[in-house]
Amino acid sequence: MNFEELIEKAKNVYNEGLKLYEEGDFIDAAEKGWSSAELLRKALLVAAGIPYDKAKSLEFGLPIFTRILRSLGRKDLLDVYYKYDSSLHIRGFYEMILSPEEIGDLLKELEQWINEMIGVIRRLSELDLKSITEIMEKCLKLKGKSSKQALSIIICSEN
Repeated sequence: MNFEELIEKAKNVYNEGLKLYEEGDFIDAAEKGWSSAELLRKALLVAAGIPYDKAKSLEFGLPIFTRILRSLGRKDLLDVYYKYDSSLHIRGFYEMILSPEEIGDLLKELEQWINEMIGVIRRLSELDLKSITEIMEKCLKLKGKSSKQALSIIICSEN
């Protein structure tokens, strides 16, 4: 999937969320809102040259997404991404504790974030950051090795 397809899908999913909200399906509207934000996270990574299969992974893609937005001086977009994760995704969909009004307000705000992200993504597509993929794969291997070693130490100390 290329970044333009992901952008288009994010817009469609967002519009589905608005429709669900209007129909009174607030829980699914919240999840559609979050899904559109996640699709744009993936679109940013793909635009930067990260393979889609890697961009889908939070463990792999989220640290890169974070570093890219910070390096572009767009921590504001990152902060809002985490806000939607916490509000629409967790409290709106999983915990179902947001009011319909709160969900509606968040969905309205989300439209501006989507438009700003699309601008950043299209500008970023002019760069090629594929080399990050190899570096991140090495980091994750090291993380896995250190986790296994820590687990071995814990198991040995319990015996």
